Amino acid sequence: MKITDFDIKISAENVCAFLDGDKTGDLYEEIMDELEEMLPQAYEKIRPVALLEFGSLEGYSIEADGKKVKEALFGVCSIGKEMGEWSTSLFAQGDYLGGMLADAIADDYLFQMDDAIQGTVVAMCRERGRGIAGRAEAPQDLPMSIQKRAWEVTRAGEEGIGIKASFMYDPVKTVCHVYLLDDNTKRYHPEHDCSKCNNLTCKRRNLPSVQIKVVKGNQETVIKGRKKDSLLKTLQEHDIFIPAMCGGRGTCGKCSVRFIKGCVEPSEEDRRFFPGDKLKDGYRLACKAYPGRACTVVVDERESSGFFVLTDEGTEEEQSSGKAEFYSYGIAVDIGTTTIAMQLLELPEGRPADVFTDINRQRAYGADVISRIEASNAGQKEELRKSICEQLLTGLLRLTEGRDKQVSRMVIGGNSTMIHLLMGYSCETLGVYPFTPVDISLTHTTSRELLGTQEQDFDIMICPGVSTYVGGDITAGMYALDFDKREKPCVLVDLGTNGEMAIGCKDRILVTSTAAGPAFEGGNIVCGTGSIPGAICKIELDGENVKLETICNEEPRGICGTGVIDAVYELKKEEIMDETGLMDDPYFEDGLLLSEKNGGIRFYQKDVRELQLAKSAVRAGLETLISKYGVGYEDIDHIYIAGGFGYQMDVRKAADIGLLPGECLDKISAAGNTCLKGTVKALTDNDVEERLRSLADMSKEVQLSNDKEFQEFYMEYMYFE
Repeated sequence: MKITDFDIKISAENVCAFLDGDKTGDLYEEIMDELEEMLPQAYEKIRPVALLEFGSLEGYSIEADGKKVKEALFGVCSIGKEMGEWSTSLFAQGDYLGGMLADAIADDYLFQMDDAIQGTVVAMCRERGRGIAGRAEAPQDLPMSIQKRAWEVTRAGEEGIGIKASFMYDPVKTVCHVYLLDDNTKRYHPEHDCSKCNNLTCKRRNLPSVQIKVVKGNQETVIKGRKKDSLLKTLQEHDIFIPAMCGGRGTCGKCSVRFIKGCVEPSEEDRRFFPGDKLKDGYRLACKAYPGRACTVVVDERESSGFFVLTDEGTEEEQSSGKAEFYSYGIAVDIGTTTIAMQLLELPEGRPADVFTDINRQRAYGADVISRIEASNAGQKEELRKSICEQLLTGLLRLTEGRDKQVSRMVIGGNSTMIHLLMGYSCETLGVYPFTPVDISLTHTTSRELLGTQEQDFDIMICPGVSTYVGGDITAGMYALDFDKREKPCVLVDLGTNGEMAIGCKDRILVTSTAAGPAFEGGNIVCGTGSIPGAICKIELDGENVKLETICNEEPRGICGTGVIDAVYELKKEEIMDETGLMDDPYFEDGLLLSEKNGGIRFYQKDVRELQLAKSAVRAGLETLISKYGVGYEDIDHIYIAGGFGYQMDVRKAADIGLLPGECLDKISAAGNTCLKGTVKALTDNDVEERLRSLADMSKEVQLSNDKEFQEFYMEYMYFE
């Protein structure tokens, strides 16, 4: 694989560090002035190329985890010869500062190239079904002759890169990486291990000084972390994802782990979320734990080991059973804030063949889009992009049975933030007024460009959005429900962390979005959880008797969104809670005990308030949208509730607490995953591009933030009447 497109900006801080520059005094200012003058020339002279190819390690002896490594991914990175020639010329002219700066600029660019290709390296190995045990370099790990092997395997000579008898490259600003491969596809370590490097004076030296053993079910993984980083960040860097609804602020209490060795002192946040016995047993919040020595932590694998995402054919567990072989396949994708669903179809007929579902691992950076926008803007854009691309690659490999099935195209739907994170767009303008997206138009790319696939390269179409907060998932949903062909207006409500909704028909469409928060998906609920086995999804109260239903009938582990609605409805029905949402004593302090399992699962006064805010925002948004459209309930043909949450929700209970209009009960129905239905439909519809563009163009957004009517509805529907 050849990579030449790098979006790298020279770091003045790094260049100064290479020169041992003190950030004070006249010399530093002189360096910065000179650097500023040199940078335009430097960018013109740099000719970056990265070459990556798989090859054999036959003839070389190197081990990982006590086993001989036989295969490697070889990498050769170069910035061309002009920078080296420039540096030499400047020194020859007596411009020592210029020569040193040219050399430092070249080094910084090479180091940044190393960082930039790591996502591609992991993607290539993941697609090949190989893990990365570590990275070897010459001469400390392997003889210098390994550089010739890399040169031969990558065909670097064809790019004008030479090699000398000493096995050094020409041009000199060229480096070699050897990624050691094994069968452990849970482990990807493409980074350089500074602890094994003999270059003790390297300005980029970074010692991962803490060894952390992570126990997840029956699997143990040893990772390394920096003392300055929280355990949550270290886990994320090693693709071990746990819930972090608040984005690591220590306010949601969801990133619970248990230290069984090397326990850290409890933080103030730990004391707030864990009782004394759990603190004593080693329970800590990963976002507030900073391991300073070797430790062993247990993370809960159950939340990500099985859950339900609604696909085009209803609720599926992991995969369906389609096995017939056809010439080509299509893949429909819904990238949700919380979950990802992918469906394989046999083309051209469009028959469902298989499904893949997973929790969106980006939730480790926050439960809602705002948290992820903030994370992206704080320097984690590439990590977020890498996270979703790797999950799509995993789904692709599962659905194609390791590339045995040839895919001809893929269609992706998702909200605007998810698409920005997938495409690597800047999110800086998404979270601030006037909330301008980089690009929400219908977009075509390829699997090679977007995901880094090698053995397959197919077209990927991304559904267009309407605005920053009404994205391609809603456009795909309207397309699935034929909004552009209907004579009478219909309503689509997608209940998630954002309450997106649309009303319209072939003549006119209005859309809007309201910040519902994550309560409908179990977020910000004290004992909340996603739709996983053991999640309490139905609740009935008869006096003090509590009757529960859980997903898969497993032992209760938390409350999902439908259970939250049931809980509030039952509290109101039993007059334990009044119309303002206030719970009676002793429930106000102690909450309602639903189950004594797993330390006691309760529904608290705080949880009522979370749902109260969410349902008021959604209902007020719906009422405002209907009012702006100029129709009444009697004029609406149907109200569709999208998503797995809507599919499981008791519509009658939702209407009774004011989430949905009771006058329309006979018109309300669950529509399933309308985004996935839309992307499935798009794979076999010849008019899809014209219809999607038309739907996006004719949809006009209603802004609610400063709308007086919305504010009045919001206060009105705060009550549970």
